[in-house]
Amino acid sequence: MRMRKLAAATLLTLGFAGGLAATQGVASAATFVPGGVYTSSSSCAYAGNVGMRQHRWVGWYCKNLYNHGRYQLWVQPRY
Repeated sequence: MRMRKLAAATLLTLGFAGGLAATQGVASAATFVPGGVYTSSSSCAYAGNVGMRQHRWVGWYCKNLYNHGRYQLWVQPRY
């Protein structure tokens, strides 16, 4: 009986530690990070397309900051 309890506790601990380790430092495939701020939507889109051609990221979008015509590029890096 004691061995069964010890085995169950060990498996529980390993499962928790393994699950915790699996989530440390892992970015989601849908994680976007800021890539820069541009003065026009066309310059933002140009930068996004250039990064795609250079295989620097796998996705991008431009967000209007509503701050005197500024646009923020958000990129999905290639991991």
